Amino acid sequence: MQNDDFKYVIQDTGNVYFGRELSYTEMMEREDVPFKFKAIINGQIAKDTDLNQTIFAHLLELDERSFTFRIFEQLKMTVRICYKANKGGLFGKGKEKWVHKSCPLGRFCAEYRAFVKTHEIILEDISISKLALMVMNI
Repeated sequence: MQNDDFKYVIQDTGNVYFGRELSYTEMMEREDVPFKFKAIINGQIAKDTDLNQTIFAHLLELDERSFTFRIFEQLKMTVRICYKANKGGLFGKGKEKWVHKSCPLGRFCAEYRAFVKTHEIILEDISISKLALMVMNI
């Protein structure tokens, strides 16, 4: 598995999705990252973090009292995770299955971030709302 597999930007009608291995520097170089988000990275996020860092690594150490955290909340950032869970089967046979879940950034930090650090949960990608990005003033 190469890190390039997790370096992507995908857009649909409502959101922009970022692969977990994209660094902020790589985002700044890509044409498919919205210009307004690049301006936010350059003007605000660059003050709090090293732009060579991946967004995944940044979320693992993000202080919930920081200005960057508030920016991400304003952008309605959602974190998509997956983990193995035991599902009760027929006749008491347990079966493991993968559970995929999306949650807002605040909930991710409060409930799941510690499990990502211990490798019990895998962070898949991060998304921001296009509408929230559109109405944000920079």
